[in-house]
Amino acid sequence: MGTTDWTPLIMHSDGTTTAQPPQWQGPPPALAAYRSPRGLAVAASILVGVVALADLLDAAMAFVVRGDYQQLVDEPELSGDLVVNSAVVWAGTSGLTVLALVAAGVVFACWFVRIRKNAELLAPQAPHSRSAGWVVWGWIVPVVSFWFPFQIARDCWRASAPKGDPWGSELVLRLWWAAWLLSLAAGQAAQQLVGAEETPEAYATAFGAVAVADLVDVVAAVLAILVLRRLTALQDATAVRAAAESRPAAAWQWQA
Repeated sequence: MGTTDWTPLIMHSDGTTTAQPPQWQGPPPALAAYRSPRGLAVAASILVGVVALADLLDAAMAFVVRGDYQQLVDEPELSGDLVVNSAVVWAGTSGLTVLALVAAGVVFACWFVRIRKNAELLAPQAPHSRSAGWVVWGWIVPVVSFWFPFQIARDCWRASAPKGDPWGSELVLRLWWAAWLLSLAAGQAAQQLVGAEETPEAYATAFGAVAVADLVDVVAAVLAILVLRRLTALQDATAVRAAAESRPAAAWQWQA
């Protein structure tokens, strides 16, 4: 018994026939709604880089102010006007850092919302520790802001990374969050020291703490850029792979 050829044919008016080309179906509806976070990641990375540069400038000026106060400690006969100019410049660099941080935070939040939506599209069955409403509020509400954002990022990471793929390691994510918490603690301690002390010795110590806090911020910013790049690449690669795996071999359609 011969093998039947089920290739669909097109009958032309002259009686000849030709094989009909396959009509490919589009991606599944869920993947069709996928929006790459790459643009937001690039913008957020640039702004976080600006924050890091502002932190380096702020740290340099804090060291200068600390040196001026230390000079007052070593030579008490000097006038306190010695530190006025450098302190004013430091206040300006601190303001620049705050503005850069606000701008980076807004774009980062938009990226964070995007990756959470994408994670639900890429892995609908993947568990999430927090509801979608916490994607933004998790950063704002006191106390829970120390761990809710990390849980959301971790769940998105796991939903986006292929199982068993070493490239999907969460190490950089954990290092970033540890550095972020350390930078918050260091910044809070430095602010309290600057606002509470009144002697040159105390101010020298306080501005030294400010410089250290700025350097910790730089480390956290570098790790944040790595997280932005890695998680974005994971989601894009997984979306491409999922679209390829879900596409049927061909969707044949008969023509009259």
